[in-house]
Amino acid sequence: MVGTCLFTAGAVVSIWFGYYVARYQQEHGLPVGLVLLAVAGCLLLWEMGKAFRFKADLPGSFRSVTEAEYPELFKLAKEVTDALGLSPVRRIYLCPEAKAAVFIRPELRNLLREPRRELVMGLGFLTQLDDEELRAVLFHEFGHYAQREMRHSLSVYAVGQFSRSFVAIREQRKQGVWEMQVKSQMLLFTYFAIWVCDGINRAYARLARRMEWEADDVTAKYVGKETLRRALWHAAGIRYNYEVARWGAEILRERGIAVKDFYGALGAVRKYSQPTREMLPRGIVERIERLGGFAFEEAERGNGTIRQAVAEAMATERTGGAGCSAERFARWLREGFVVYAREKALARAVALEVRLERRRHTLPFAEGKYRLLLDGKEIGMGNFMKGYTLKRRTSPGRHTLVAYAPSGIVGVPFEFEVEEGRSYRIEMDYRYRWRGTCYVMFVEKMEVLG
Repeated sequence: MVGTCLFTAGAVVSIWFGYYVARYQQEHGLPVGLVLLAVAGCLLLWEMGKAFRFKADLPGSFRSVTEAEYPELFKLAKEVTDALGLSPVRRIYLCPEAKAAVFIRPELRNLLREPRRELVMGLGFLTQLDDEELRAVLFHEFGHYAQREMRHSLSVYAVGQFSRSFVAIREQRKQGVWEMQVKSQMLLFTYFAIWVCDGINRAYARLARRMEWEADDVTAKYVGKETLRRALWHAAGIRYNYEVARWGAEILRERGIAVKDFYGALGAVRKYSQPTREMLPRGIVERIERLGGFAFEEAERGNGTIRQAVAEAMATERTGGAGCSAERFARWLREGFVVYAREKALARAVALEVRLERRRHTLPFAEGKYRLLLDGKEIGMGNFMKGYTLKRRTSPGRHTLVAYAPSGIVGVPFEFEVEEGRSYRIEMDYRYRWRGTCYVMFVEKMEVLG
């Protein structure tokens, strides 16, 4: 916050100085080019103002619902927020996935007042979990906001959102804009905002595990350990089955066959695929073990008033016509689980190491950070001075590696091909391009380790 105020003051001073140069240039013989400082200051204030008003678009799959449509879901959300002493949820969305999350939209008011929370519930959960399991899920999600760390860091969270908004706006602009602003206040504030984002992300990453456990403790207090453990187990299985079912439905869609009742099929698939320790994420395994371990028989599904209401609402929206029935799709997918598991294993069959030596060259004197993208997905952050060693697993075949930063760095895409069961090391290097006042990141060499 102090940094943002200082940059704002600097922008105002540069605007005044640019005005002074324009008005008294002939008297003092000042270079006319200094007027660009005022232009940079105006652009900085404009972009900062946009960042405070910036609202990231919600995914297109999110659909806002009203209390009249799903009264039981709104009643359950109110029960949870009242029990935790939180303000009511502002809006509830439905999405197709197997997920649940409480989130806050970036707003300037979040710096001073309690933020207005919004809830998204996936149909994968709403159509499969019983009422007690859904209650456990909501207590966990809202339980994050009942923790001391979250209550005392809302202003930090809001500043982080502002910084991410500013960076998002900057990245949406064309690179040509930076040609005029390479040495301007915009560039400095962009790197300042990225530095803030990195710091907040690192802090939350350190807190993440403990906050998950504390949210589980809050949930267990209201629903009990056994219910929470069952909800975690069941929800993890639904997430896995949803991914497999979506994969199978996509294969059928490419063949011109539609699944008439996808979520009915998701429930039917449960007979053929129960969650095991190996298929669950490590974090979920730790949380289940912390609550008592895996040695228990899954209880029968309890009362599902919300599940039934959602099923009835979806039945009225569903159109008739030819297609694959839920049971038939589940039987067909029974063998598909083996194929899917094999493909998932294949996607991690190649070990890849991307490396840059520490202080390989004299320049730069300051740390310069950038992202490393593998096939368009970020795999880690690079650093000129500290160097790095990033280890990832990928699938056999052809891939592309490139470095990216909002400005000051040009990444040369490197295309390479890897084979199953082998490991590779990619050595990175960089050089300064004086003519373009930027660094060029490229791959120096690639070697097979085994």
